[in-house]
Amino acid sequence: MQAHGSTTSPRVPALVIDGSGSSVFAGVLGADGTWLAHSETSGAALECLFPTVDATLKAAQLSLADLRGFIYCEGPGSVLGLRLCAMAIETWSRLYPASAHYSGYNSLQLSAALICADTPGIDSALLVSDWKKGAWNAVTIEDGRPAATDVADDAMIANWTGPLYHLPQRKGWQKPPANAIAVDYHPARLPEVLHLPTPTEDVALYASGINVFKKWIPERHRAPNA
Repeated sequence: MQAHGSTTSPRVPALVIDGSGSSVFAGVLGADGTWLAHSETSGAALECLFPTVDATLKAAQLSLADLRGFIYCEGPGSVLGLRLCAMAIETWSRLYPASAHYSGYNSLQLSAALICADTPGIDSALLVSDWKKGAWNAVTIEDGRPAATDVADDAMIANWTGPLYHLPQRKGWQKPPANAIAVDYHPARLPEVLHLPTPTEDVALYASGINVFKKWIPERHRAPNA
């Protein structure tokens, strides 16, 4: 993601919206990095996004015209939910140009950072979430800090010997890995790790790795003298 402007601090008040999971989250961050209001609604983003945002703005006693920035979840997660949030932000920022400052955060990075915060002394761990059959979005925790979001295959997970965590998604393509510890998703805890949002030029959603795995070449696996 490319940086927007020269500052790394989100413009406030900022509307945070997250449609990556099974619930829609909306919150308004104030100047001191705490919530002016936030709410979460279980259900599909198509039905819940705008009522949740309206209720949150009303609780914060603000309107869209008062906003000076948006903080969004880039994914990974529900493709429909993420895209609806992106389209809403792009529409609002055109209607209210003063709010057209964006920062994004990664749902797995957020969850991994909270695992580190909740588990003092943790050194190495692996957090995964469903992507597609045989492949997982993954973040390793190294020296007590989340590494970059990547893709792991079943073999990597099966050979992992450290703590293993699983972040459920709205739609799963496979069973959670054996012995994985399920973690809940907590976007309301974003202020605890507010260094995670990264300024972006526009609303840029996370794309899971493409062509991550080595291409299978038949000659390598052909029996001798075949």
